[in-house]
Amino acid sequence: MPTAARGPGTDPRACLEAALTHGRTPLGRSVDWRELGVRDAGDLLALLPPVLPFATSGTTGTPRRWWRTREQLVAEAERLAALLAPARSDAVLVHAPLRHLYGLLLGALVPALLGLPAYYRGAVEPPRPGPHRPLVVAVPSTWSLLKRSLSVLRGYRALTVVHSTGRLPVDSVRRVRRAAPSLALYEVHGSTETGMIAVRTTEDGEFALADDVELTPGLAPGRTVPLSVRGARLARPDGGPPPVDHVLDDLVRVTGPRAYRLVGRAGRIVKIDGRRADLAAVEATLRAAVPGLELACVLVPDPVRGEWYEVRVRGSLEQRRAVVDAAARLLPAWQAPRAVLTEPHPPRRRSRAL
Repeated sequence: MPTAARGPGTDPRACLEAALTHGRTPLGRSVDWRELGVRDAGDLLALLPPVLPFATSGTTGTPRRWWRTREQLVAEAERLAALLAPARSDAVLVHAPLRHLYGLLLGALVPALLGLPAYYRGAVEPPRPGPHRPLVVAVPSTWSLLKRSLSVLRGYRALTVVHSTGRLPVDSVRRVRRAAPSLALYEVHGSTETGMIAVRTTEDGEFALADDVELTPGLAPGRTVPLSVRGARLARPDGGPPPVDHVLDDLVRVTGPRAYRLVGRAGRIVKIDGRRADLAAVEATLRAAVPGLELACVLVPDPVRGEWYEVRVRGSLEQRRAVVDAAARLLPAWQAPRAVLTEPHPPRRRSRAL
């Protein structure tokens, strides 16, 4: 088993404190979580404060904090650790930031429970050689790195990848699977408000609910409906009690008492690098900046981000440049369109397909 190199910021207690207090991720460094000596859930509980806040981005509304108890965090970490333990991984390669729920769980709490060293990789850092059976904590852009590092993947005896925070780039997954037939995939579906809801282990399969999560009664099998769930791990919003149910903007088709397929998203929501943007609001911003111009924001699959959007403009090249300038001035950098294109016919919107 590889050892985690020592250096500034790699002490596990200091790393955990920095993540919990400041949301810091020790990029480019390694942390040997075995040094914490966590033997069970009780040991992990003792390392955490009674409650912790996690913020939604506010990109589709007002930013809001959601509070989780340490018991909720450890309950989820235990379930994830039990799910991943059979892989017998010897190191964790973390591409998710520790300031988010997914990153904290898979990048710190689960390695502590499993007794594994973790290596914190930047957004453009490829997988490292060395581990024999790595566990990769992936976000959508990670698959592009894996796809470009097939020779490294072929050197692993086994490869386990956990994916969350955005659309799974299926074509990249299949290319990685061809190079690394031992690939074990775990796609975790959830949110800041709910934590882990369900997991699937194939890129085209159904999601199975976690054992402590239930579908809200009344979700009709066979119909496309907004996903609504209940369970003991629902977070408490600022200034309020924990809700009985939480309704997500994900559209699903219920296939059984504890299973569903993802269909799309309600409204015109796109998830870019784990942050949700409302394409209707983006359109309104751009139209106000370039009055009278016919344009539409169109959801498109993306090999790096999983999904993105393009702006389709019915107009001249000069009008297209005006839209490009408006997007650069008025939209946050992460929310910029992948491209602004002109087309001869009225642009069509497409936002719900996954």
